[in-house]
Amino acid sequence: MTYIAPWRKQLQPAKFRDVPFFVKSANTQVGRRVELHEYPQRDEAFPEDLGLKADAFTIEAIIIGPDYRTSRDKLIVALKKAGAGELVHPYYGRRTVTLVSPARIVESPDEGGMARFSLDFVEAGENEQPSARVDTQSVVEERADDATSACADEFAETYSLDGSPEFVETSALDTARDMMSALESARRSLVPDLSVLSDYMAAASGVVGSLNSLIRAPAAFAQTILGMFGSLKALALSPLHALNSYRGLFDYGNKHASVPRTTPARRRQATNQAAMIGLVRRSALIEASRLASRTEFDTYDQAVAMRDDLAIRLDDEAAGATVSDPVYQALTALRVALIRDLTARSINAPRVSTEILPATLPALVAAYRIHGDATRADELISRNRKRIRHPGFVPGGVALEIVSSK
Repeated sequence: MTYIAPWRKQLQPAKFRDVPFFVKSANTQVGRRVELHEYPQRDEAFPEDLGLKADAFTIEAIIIGPDYRTSRDKLIVALKKAGAGELVHPYYGRRTVTLVSPARIVESPDEGGMARFSLDFVEAGENEQPSARVDTQSVVEERADDATSACADEFAETYSLDGSPEFVETSALDTARDMMSALESARRSLVPDLSVLSDYMAAASGVVGSLNSLIRAPAAFAQTILGMFGSLKALALSPLHALNSYRGLFDYGNKHASVPRTTPARRRQATNQAAMIGLVRRSALIEASRLASRTEFDTYDQAVAMRDDLAIRLDDEAAGATVSDPVYQALTALRVALIRDLTARSINAPRVSTEILPATLPALVAAYRIHGDATRADELISRNRKRIRHPGFVPGGVALEIVSSK
């Protein structure tokens, strides 16, 4: 029978930046900052209260096991990272802390398979000093306005029915009707805000009824379509929901049959069709970019995925063969502003990672083991519905998706 030292049975689990270790002992200091004033020829001292002192945690941590070196190195990397990190304390729960003095690591042949860490943490608060930063969301809004204007100007210069035969006008009218049908499909994908739905539907009906005249006025047509795209997002209950409705329009026109450029009339028909398709795609991308800058993403991974997807699509659209220089510049500027905004606003968002339990556990126990917080059991279940079929049996040996702090 293997002998286990009594002190090993008393070890408590803990984590720092999601790196697990055991705690043999933990000391905590709490209180207030006091400056003691002692004056000559006076028997009483005056203790001046300067406010709360940061809670301090001194932890004697142990990493133990046959493969302890791997875990030891992970903890060393976590301790070397800049800024505050999350400590899951065995007695005080989750705290955001900063390592205030170098960690002291002890290893010896007498205690093989073990590394001892002496760690001094203080609770980290927010820097409340005044600071200047760029309002990245406003920059995205401004660049989106610039892109909208550039697209409208390009359409007015490119599209024309002057001197064209009737079949060119008929083709333009068919495409315009198809554009409005695509907008209606996007509208149906939303959970509408009923307070503005009637106004939107009235406006859409008015546009459909006046298409015969609008298609002969390129500038008015472009402004009308861009306005309909802009007002669509007001129907959604959240920016993210509206953003997803625009996503169905990113590839608009892919199913349209190309027009052979065999005669001047056919070339005009093809140019008009390309201009109308481009107007829809670019309008959807511009409005989606606005919404992405207003969306509060749940995780860093979600924000980065949205950022990269929109950036690639804006880049591809800007590089199109028929795009004018002003539209190219406007879409590129919007892409840069969007990347800066989503990167800046998501930097401190929680990350999605994976965790493997050594054995099957109830959800409450699993949540406490992973997060140090049993109240996150429902979150654990909802993120892993395909893996967890019953809250009493969270499977071990399976990679579970979790949301962890930075």
